[in-house]
Amino acid sequence: MTISAMLTLDGEPIAMSSMRISLSMQFQDKDQSGQTSATSKAEQGAKAKELDVSGLIPYKDQDKLARLFELADLKGDGGQRHVFRVGSLLAKAVKIRQAKFTGRITASEQEGLLAWQVSFTLSDHNSVPEKREQRLPKAAQVSQATEQTTQAKAPSSSEDGKADEDALTPFERYLKKVDDALA
Repeated sequence: MTISAMLTLDGEPIAMSSMRISLSMQFQDKDQSGQTSATSKAEQGAKAKELDVSGLIPYKDQDKLARLFELADLKGDGGQRHVFRVGSLLAKAVKIRQAKFTGRITASEQEGLLAWQVSFTLSDHNSVPEKREQRLPKAAQVSQATEQTTQAKAPSSSEDGKADEDALTPFERYLKKVDDALA
């Protein structure tokens, strides 16, 4: 079994054989069609990129497995999970500089290989979308959020009904007057 280090965390090589690193990025959106067949969605931002890492650690290298679990359990200031500097070609290509362990880390025995199959996920910390959002002035962030929620909500009624009448078309206003007269 040849072991290579395709990943480093804070400069420490994570050596596994048959290592695979895959990248994923989730886009949050919410269906706005209600009961119709429309396909409109409300964008809710891009979530952090994630590196899914898997590989084999031979039984004879149990200290490497123990060290990997120690790294995953490291805590930073205030009891938060430690944020690592990430070294990987894939991470560099998509500008992931810092990441922390997220989800779960697993190690399962592989029959016939005398090795553990290890897998874990590293989540981008202080991602590019997050930095971009932080650079926006507070007022712009609030108005963006307000705009998105206003578009998603139907017009609300006020105590005197004036807001409802303003939202009605002229024909609907006529029908409302007729309905009120009949009531």
